[in-house]
Amino acid sequence: MHRLRSVALTLMLGLAGACMGTGASAATVIATLNSVGTGNTITMHAVRPNGTPFASQVLNGLATLTRTGGTDTQQLVGSGNSFFAFCVEPFEDAVLNSTYTYTVDPLAQAGKSSIAGGIGVGKALQISQLFGQFAPSLSMPMTAVQASALQIALWEIVSESSSNPFDVTSGTTYFSTPASSNFSQVIAQAQTYLNYVSTANGSAPLAQGLQALTVAGKQDFLVQAVIVAPEPGTWMMLILGFGLVGHSLRRRARAIATHTGPSESGFWRRSGQRASRRRLSAAIQEARSISSPLGNRASTWVTTASRPGAGG
Repeated sequence: MHRLRSVALTLMLGLAGACMGTGASAATVIATLNSVGTGNTITMHAVRPNGTPFASQVLNGLATLTRTGGTDTQQLVGSGNSFFAFCVEPFEDAVLNSTYTYTVDPLAQAGKSSIAGGIGVGKALQISQLFGQFAPSLSMPMTAVQASALQIALWEIVSESSSNPFDVTSGTTYFSTPASSNFSQVIAQAQTYLNYVSTANGSAPLAQGLQALTVAGKQDFLVQAVIVAPEPGTWMMLILGFGLVGHSLRRRARAIATHTGPSESGFWRRSGQRASRRRLSAAIQEARSISSPLGNRASTWVTTASRPGAGG
């Protein structure tokens, strides 16, 4: 039974690993940065992790990269060999039309070349809530204002001090002009997004498949892997695995019931027999304690009547 259960669990774990794909941390993506948004710019004020403040006019919006190689086999959300991305590390630079070799990492490890250990699980969750609510798929249609607002909200989450509220116009990280002509719209939209994240709870929808493309000394990007449904054969193997586990558990339950049932029944039977013997013994003792005259005469009569040759 234990062997059957071990085989079933091993089968299920192997299938789960196969369904998750091969996008491990050691996998790489070689890609060229083609564009960032539609050319919109904004001035970002922030403090680097080493404590140095900076202010820089940056491009913002949805980035497009073209994959040219690498070991990662996942399909990233985009079109053909091109995929969509958002910058997730504002403290580094990237050059348009340049090719980089990225490592595929969990989103929580984004920014690890400038932030010790990366942005962390808490900020990764907030980013997943941001995109889960407003852009669950990077391929969904979005205006230039929406894309720029998502990028600014993402930077605010990554670089704002944890002791400050999310505010795109004040704090450790904030944004100002000079900027593109749609500055006021972008800022208002980004603040709306951040207000949602600030109040989101555990039931907030999360974007699926978000990962980080990381590279030392250059900007890291948020990307989204295409979630592929298992093939029919894989579903059948999963169902078989669950069936084997259920069968082993049922066998174990029956074995436990068979082992404990008679023992428990015998216990109660023996207890009942002991109680009956105690009651019988008490009755005999009570009978023996009765010494009435009638009782004595009856005993004598029975003795005399049974003696041979006795007359009346």
